Amino acid sequence: MSNNIKAKAKILMTEFRSNLGIDFEQNKNFIKRINLPLSKKTINLMCGYITRTIKKQVKEEEKTNLNKDKTKTPIKKLKDTQIHV
Repeated sequence: MSNNIKAKAKILMTEFRSNLGIDFEQNKNFIKRINLPLSKKTINLMCGYITRTIKKQVKEEEKTNLNKDKTKTPIKKLKDTQIHV
């Protein structure tokens, strides 16, 4: 994939992040609705790149949230533990 397509896709992701998601067809329909002068092939390549990128971001966010949950110790456990001196 060319850097030109990636650059255009990144611009769309920053400008329209709330309208784009992890579904290729929805992304494709959205890009068609904003009437950019792009070929069908370019739209498909951009949508594929956008979809993959957003899926990676979502997966990374889930992973970091899972790691945060593992590191937290519930307060109830802290209250129940006894400290022997």
